[in-house]
Amino acid sequence: MRRRHSSSGEVSFQITPMIDMTFLLLIFFMVSSTMITYRQDPNVKIPVASAGKVPGLVQGRVVLNVYEDGTIKDEAGKVIDPAGVEDLMRGAKSADPAVRLHVRADRVAAHRFVKGVIDASAKGGVVNVIFSTHVTDK
Repeated sequence: MRRRHSSSGEVSFQITPMIDMTFLLLIFFMVSSTMITYRQDPNVKIPVASAGKVPGLVQGRVVLNVYEDGTIKDEAGKVIDPAGVEDLMRGAKSADPAVRLHVRADRVAAHRFVKGVIDASAKGGVVNVIFSTHVTDK
């Protein structure tokens, strides 16, 4: 018995699965990009610098805000003291050995407050520090 081969002529191209995959990828990247950003407290007025450089990676940072009165808050807004900074950095260092301290100090905060945060971080084992500044055009 002979089989009949039906030839329809044209091959159709299905674009619906491609559109579905495009939307899935778009949603994936939107969700993952919001997870690697950090919140900035608008109450901290960071200093302006003409020679500032924007670091590329947001991951692997512990963000601490230092206010004008010396108050230290973490990224979630929880008030911590220098001993708490040391414990926080020790825990972050054990979770990620390449962790960095990101200090967002108010422009009028006394240097002793910022130095206290850096010293506590060093006691916790984290010595790589990033300072936030607003970058201006030269």
